[in-house]
Amino acid sequence: MSIEPIYTGDWNRLLLSAGAFDDYGGWSLDTQFVTTMGSPYLLAHGLGSPVADAKTKVNFPAPGPYHVYVYTYNWVSPWKPEYAPGIFQIFVNGSPLPETFGAIGKNWGWQYGGAIKVTDLAADIALHDLTGFEGRCGMIYFSEEQTDELPSKPTEVTRFWRGLSGNGHNTDVPAYDVVVCGGGISGICAAISASRQGLKTALIQDRPVVGGNNSSEVRVWLGGHTNLEPYPGVGNIVNELEPDKAGHYGPENKREYYEDEKRLEKLGGEENLSLFVSHILIDADANAGAIRSIMLWDVKGNSVRRLSADYFVDATGDSVLGFLCGADFEMTVNGHMGMCNLWHAEETPVEQPFPACPWAIDLKGVDFPGRKKMNGPITDQNMLGCWIWESGFERDPIADAEYARDTNLRAMYGAWDCLKNTDGEFPNHRLGFCAYIAGKRESRRLLGDIILTAGDALRGRFYEDGCVPATWGIDLHLPDRNYYPAFHEGDSFICESYFEKLPAPYLIPYRCLYSRNIKNLFMAGRNISVTHDALGTSRIMRTCGMMGEVVGIAAGLCKKYGASPADIYRVHLEELKRMLKSIPKIASRKHASD
Repeated sequence: MSIEPIYTGDWNRLLLSAGAFDDYGGWSLDTQFVTTMGSPYLLAHGLGSPVADAKTKVNFPAPGPYHVYVYTYNWVSPWKPEYAPGIFQIFVNGSPLPETFGAIGKNWGWQYGGAIKVTDLAADIALHDLTGFEGRCGMIYFSEEQTDELPSKPTEVTRFWRGLSGNGHNTDVPAYDVVVCGGGISGICAAISASRQGLKTALIQDRPVVGGNNSSEVRVWLGGHTNLEPYPGVGNIVNELEPDKAGHYGPENKREYYEDEKRLEKLGGEENLSLFVSHILIDADANAGAIRSIMLWDVKGNSVRRLSADYFVDATGDSVLGFLCGADFEMTVNGHMGMCNLWHAEETPVEQPFPACPWAIDLKGVDFPGRKKMNGPITDQNMLGCWIWESGFERDPIADAEYARDTNLRAMYGAWDCLKNTDGEFPNHRLGFCAYIAGKRESRRLLGDIILTAGDALRGRFYEDGCVPATWGIDLHLPDRNYYPAFHEGDSFICESYFEKLPAPYLIPYRCLYSRNIKNLFMAGRNISVTHDALGTSRIMRTCGMMGEVVGIAAGLCKKYGASPADIYRVHLEELKRMLKSIPKIASRKHASD
């Protein structure tokens, strides 16, 4: 496939979205930050070794001179702008552009790459990484006109792509009964549950795999318990998704344990269910307190798709759909739980040098987990990159998400530089894995007819619509005060858990699972209607999966009666409870991650 030009004015121009490249090579597709920088991008996530070229073919609209602009930035510039570890080149028909990219700019923006002369309309474009240290490219723009006025705000960048890719006026509106946004455990369970109620269902996922935090991209194991009274059948679908094996720490936390392909195959075999992977939610059309349709960026197809539905489920974690349609929400900005990018080292038969990283967090003069013998069940090496390496506590969990993820990367590279080049440890080890997709714990929480508190759960407060068992304690993460010297740059990246055990399983009310002001919006996952403290018990993935199961059944009742999610509580609660109770418990094997 080649990218075709769109003629939109008095001069010739061509816009390439890096996500639409034919072959990513060793580059990785990053879709996490579209709302804050405007596009998906390719990331040279080589852990210090240059990655293979990303390649694609394009057709220029006409021969002649073209000015080249690249949407990128120097990712360490918020801390150390004098360094530029993530640099790369762009080749056109085998010849490099005169500029090197990724070395300037404190924010995402357009870097001028010089001028080229096009003689053959069909051309090969390649991204050539120079370092393996997180270079990033969002778009490449070729124009006969030289300009300093290219869009910079995220929504403007997205509109710019739509206009120059021929997606400005898409009218394709397939209709569904239910559209589920977010392909983590909660979204998968909601989509399967709804489709098994006979509803025509769509599941939207911005990644090429499903599973969210419990995918090979993030590698967090499942927690919580399922199939408990008074609804012993709730949890059956979660159990269908259970991996056969689990490895919690270090090299034993293997990619294949997360069964990405098996889950995709399972979803593909569900009757009534359409799966849209690598589709980014970019807009929603809401009117009179109801969502009518959503707009998706098909990354690989380089196109826009619009879907309509009677009911929607926000299982995005960040409440992207709820935010776009004006749903009421709360968000704890300073003092919220952060994000992890799990990483580990692996041993090889030969010595493995590693370059100095002066642009990383300097940890040479401080203690950090894994540098010396620690007490506890986790061994020294496995302290490196496990769940306690967490950042973002002091930053806006949406606006500063890329900053927090990059803090995790700089902490990893700083620790590994210190261990290898200062301490002389792990001579035959190399960095084996680092999740560039962040495992988030907290951001926006959509508000329902009840906002569950930690006190409700700890006191066992009874709600007549309690339907999802919470079995994890109030588990809140805060910066670990033992490592304050490591936070000398100002941002925390090592946490400790403050845990208070629940006296018994607690039933989360159904009224936490739908929006109080958007009448056809459900939610499932870490974005349900709870307080910051209560999120400490509700955010666990098996619990989130059961939310999805309940929401799918409730959506079936909504369709049956032409009712809103709130009407199910007001009018049809007893029928919902009878349906939940009637689900036979399906025996499952012991959970691999317990």
